[in-house]
Amino acid sequence: MIERRLITVAEDLSRRTGRRPREAFMRRAVSTAYYALFNALARMCANELIGGSKAHTPEWTRVYRALDHRGAKSALQSSDAAALDRRVARIGRAFAVLQERRHQADYDPAFFPFYFDETTALVQLASSAIDDLHGLGVEDRRSLATLLLFKRPGGQK
Repeated sequence: MIERRLITVAEDLSRRTGRRPREAFMRRAVSTAYYALFNALARMCANELIGGSKAHTPEWTRVYRALDHRGAKSALQSSDAAALDRRVARIGRAFAVLQERRHQADYDPAFFPFYFDETTALVQLASSAIDDLHGLGVEDRRSLATLLLFKRPGGQK
């Protein structure tokens, strides 16, 4: 799965050495770790709503691409998410932290303050959240997919 390959890339980047930690490697590792989790969520949504066997269809791709970064964070931190499996709350906390650090890595021109240990911890956080996501039962995955993609009655996502 793409999310596991992205985690491997993030791990490799976070271990790059030289005279000092390479800021660009640490930034890319954090950003890649976030995108690994984001892609895992998008894949889960498409697989649950369309079916993994239809991964090469326009319908599956449309659902995969429907996940919104801001909306995902909001949905994962909602009371509806908290009512699902306890792992969903962990996924939500990891997503929020990783999204914040990804914004810092990708957009903040100030010196990136994360070195090997901090970056490795963020990559591990993404990996653990992906493990939690894969460990959810079918009903929780389906509920989470609809929570991530669709507005609640009354217009709130």
